[in-house]
Amino acid sequence: MSMAGGTSRRWVQGLVFLFLGVMLVLNLGPIVWGLASSFTPTLDIVSYPPRLVPSALTLEHYETAFNNGFLRPLRTSVVYAGVTVAVALLLGSLGAYALDRIAFRGRGLVMFLVLSGIPLASGAAALIVPTYVYMTWLHLNNTAVVLPLVYIAYNLPIVIWILRGAIGGLPAELDESAMVDGAGRLRILFQILLPICKPAIGAAALFAFVGAWNEFVAGSVLVDSPGLRPIQVAIYQNIGFFGRDWGPLLASASLAILPVVLAFLVFGRLLISGLSSGSVKG
Repeated sequence: MSMAGGTSRRWVQGLVFLFLGVMLVLNLGPIVWGLASSFTPTLDIVSYPPRLVPSALTLEHYETAFNNGFLRPLRTSVVYAGVTVAVALLLGSLGAYALDRIAFRGRGLVMFLVLSGIPLASGAAALIVPTYVYMTWLHLNNTAVVLPLVYIAYNLPIVIWILRGAIGGLPAELDESAMVDGAGRLRILFQILLPICKPAIGAAALFAFVGAWNEFVAGSVLVDSPGLRPIQVAIYQNIGFFGRDWGPLLASASLAILPVVLAFLVFGRLLISGLSSGSVKG
């Protein structure tokens, strides 16, 4: 390699690292600032110019958040997310197996609809009006089941897509050998195929959990009772008519991020391997 080529390569690598560094600061900067400010006295938070070093550390904002009933929406969101993950994985595994292993008329159309529904995993504000009208017709608005139903519907397409890729990467001879031994399709799926697809299951569970945990629009429209509000809507309650209560707002937001961070720390390695499952299949 010539000296000019080596210099050019180092320049490219330097620019890449610089870009990644800037993106890291832009993405993590607000999170770090919010977490640090949640331990900062109110006068330091609203001071201008902003104080980089707080005058003291305090837990008053967390005490205020807990005194305002923050634990209730926290428990509610844990239930919502847990139900979403469990049901989406069950239905998603059945749908993924059917789309990959069973030939039926209209399979291509069904798969197209699944792919079209993947953006729902990040929430679908454009669908909130028809969703509200439909749930009103079913008399499900402001009930304990409406948000889990919506979250499952939002996240099911991406769960099916991930699991179908993993199942599609497994040889069909596994199914044929099991059928020769007398195993039915459900037994093949749950006892043979899914245990091999644990990374994909973990990746799908992460997507479903984050999608349910971070959803805001449906939670703010479909339920009114304080006992049914998810955590993201509860955080928004700190923004009132007379302004923002920055201390409890930042403390609540910091606590809300914690489960997502823990989930990625524990299962993050499954994400890449799970998404790449079946990627080599033609």
